[in-house]
Amino acid sequence: MEQQQEQRMTFRLLSYWQRARGDKKFPSLAEVDISQISEVYHFTFTIELGENEEEHRFVYFGPALSSQFGEDYTGMALSDAVQDQIVNNTIGFYQKVLDERKPCSESAEFFMNGKEVRYRSIILPLSEDGETIDFLFGTANYKIFD
Repeated sequence: MEQQQEQRMTFRLLSYWQRARGDKKFPSLAEVDISQISEVYHFTFTIELGENEEEHRFVYFGPALSSQFGEDYTGMALSDAVQDQIVNNTIGFYQKVLDERKPCSESAEFFMNGKEVRYRSIILPLSEDGETIDFLFGTANYKIFD
């Protein structure tokens, strides 16, 4: 996926999240209408937050992401998924979203097996009661350079 498309995807998701929340702090998972973001939905993930970190779990990992990451993390504990270096680097900053209680985006690079990996990610908080963040919604993509 080219860089412009990656930027557009993160921006589109953030813009959609802002519209979905309206005047509230956070939209709820039920308010995420995939028909409004159908062109990027398969590139998204949703994490349900448990009582503790070991209970955080991917409830959706889009098929386009699964293809890109080489694994479908749907149903997997986040703590297990972040053992993968690419998942850790592209999604591992989720705690920042919880601490700051707002969307966070990252665009950076790291090295893996001597190759440069560039990524762009955004993670957005969702709340069923308008206050407690109980889901995270986002997208991540990367490219490996030889």
